[in-house]
Amino acid sequence: MNTTTHRGRVLATLLTAALLGGCDFISPTETNPNAVPTASVDQLFTGIQVNSFFLSEGQMSRISSLWTQQMAGTDRQFAIIDGYVIDEESADDEFEAIYTGGGLIDLKEAIAQAEDGGRRAYAGILKVHQAFMFGMAASVFGDIPYSEAANAEIAEPALDEQADVYASVQSLLDEAIGDLASGQGTGPGSVDLNFGGDPAKWTAVARTLKARYHLHWAEVNSSAYQSALAEAQQGVMTVDENWKAIHSTSATENNLWYQFMRDRSGYISAGDYLVPKMVADGDPRLPLYYSEASGGGYAPRDSELGTAYGASDFDFPIVTCSENAFIMAEAHFHLGNEGSARSAALAGLACQEATWGVDLSAQAAVLEAATGDALFEAIMGEKYTALFLNLEAWNDYKRTCLPAITERPGGMPARLYYGQQERQSNQNIPEAGQQPLRNDNDPNPCG
Repeated sequence: MNTTTHRGRVLATLLTAALLGGCDFISPTETNPNAVPTASVDQLFTGIQVNSFFLSEGQMSRISSLWTQQMAGTDRQFAIIDGYVIDEESADDEFEAIYTGGGLIDLKEAIAQAEDGGRRAYAGILKVHQAFMFGMAASVFGDIPYSEAANAEIAEPALDEQADVYASVQSLLDEAIGDLASGQGTGPGSVDLNFGGDPAKWTAVARTLKARYHLHWAEVNSSAYQSALAEAQQGVMTVDENWKAIHSTSATENNLWYQFMRDRSGYISAGDYLVPKMVADGDPRLPLYYSEASGGGYAPRDSELGTAYGASDFDFPIVTCSENAFIMAEAHFHLGNEGSARSAALAGLACQEATWGVDLSAQAAVLEAATGDALFEAIMGEKYTALFLNLEAWNDYKRTCLPAITERPGGMPARLYYGQQERQSNQNIPEAGQQPLRNDNDPNPCG
């Protein structure tokens, strides 16, 4: 992958402490000749935030949007990826990013600095970011280096089982929630681009992440629904608690999807499932997601049409009240509470209305009338629409096989290959042909 949408551009202004050197990227920062050895916790946190943005709306967002048919690959490598052909380079930079340049190396250092300085609430925010990165990574790569990674004494860290990574992430989120509740020490203040260090809002994000990661195991463990529900009931409830990737109209801080569509126009087009669905539903979010094409039909959204998807300063949703509500809806449904499932799904639509300033009463009417399997299909269909371009739409599909998209020939991949750079430097990473086709939390194909 060689596009100008990689980290370098968006990080240019924000990443004071960017660590972008060329060493083994799971080695400690000190081995990197380009590192900033005396970076402060604030400098490190800036890089960590921007790295989270990169991971949320970069290549993995593009790949998952093609496979869930929210978008379509129509040229060059993206036409190939659209047909389910991937390799070790497809998400190589993303695999690297979870460890360096605002990844695990910097996270460990920043958390240590915050804890040594008695700044527990700050450490809690950092732990939320670490949990986000590694829960997300485990969801797409499966077993990954984690417990031995970023350790000066271990040159080639072993792969941790996917279930163990998730368990560690859940424990880390529990630590974060405790830290945030402690009230100890000063937080990041304005260095926190989202919430200014607000512990209540970060606690809500942590709860929704816990719910998300419990739900990832529901395909193989039905008790996950109760755990997910318990956490989501304490999660993100309002739009002002939404966690987003923050952008501006400054060229160095532009939205990554905007950059990609500007520099690689024609590589990706409007999706062949979501667009017809939204047209058939009369969905008022359609012009916020796509633009009308000059020859008819729809195209990726024109960047000149204001602050929504496609705009240079669009703040990309990472964790939202809509997702949280639909997690509750799915959990309630599988626990046999259709009425509560319907109410939660309606709350998810209300979050979308508050986000976009649209009237979704027609979508609400479908939820209100549906029962049984039709209700569950409506819930997942609305979540799929609400999570436009979010990696969770792919995780949801792998778990529920909804919405009922028609997969391309050969069947949708269930995981991504490990990055080529790490495989070449770490003998614990198997060759591409020896890697599993599916992850442990997703043993059953949909197609």
